[in-house]
Amino acid sequence: MSEVTTFKKILVPIDGSKHSRKALLHAIGLAKRFKSKLYLVTAVDTSDFPPGMLLSLLKKDEQLEKSIGQFMVAAKSIARKELLADVAICKSKGALNAYYDVVAGRPVESILKYERGVHPDLIVIGSKGLHGMSQVKALGSVSRKISELAKCPVMIIH
Repeated sequence: MSEVTTFKKILVPIDGSKHSRKALLHAIGLAKRFKSKLYLVTAVDTSDFPPGMLLSLLKKDEQLEKSIGQFMVAAKSIARKELLADVAICKSKGALNAYYDVVAGRPVESILKYERGVHPDLIVIGSKGLHGMSQVKALGSVSRKISELAKCPVMIIH
């Protein structure tokens, strides 16, 4: 007799792209079927600071450090509001156990670190994100790296 695969925890990285929206909808369907917990996560990429800001930071400009801190607080706040809306979508579609988190850092490293903390049975991720060059590629660099390095199965949604 073969063992039936179930997904108790599903991790869904969200970046606001149309592909991450599709991934969320697929994850909701799976969560309803398997009564899974959904973990939505957004990575606020700290490498997105303008180069001038980072160069000035090397000079220990206290005003600039304060500005970067304020930028991070604002970026996390925006991401949190978007994730709360996504959690509401999950619940309205019948996936009642949906949680969210915002992490700071480069997306691949941040998502994999989050994965290691949550221990999901599956990651459902969009094939392409919001970054410019990934619009040209068939598979985005973040989803490709996640699929290569994750400890659990990864479902890539196009």
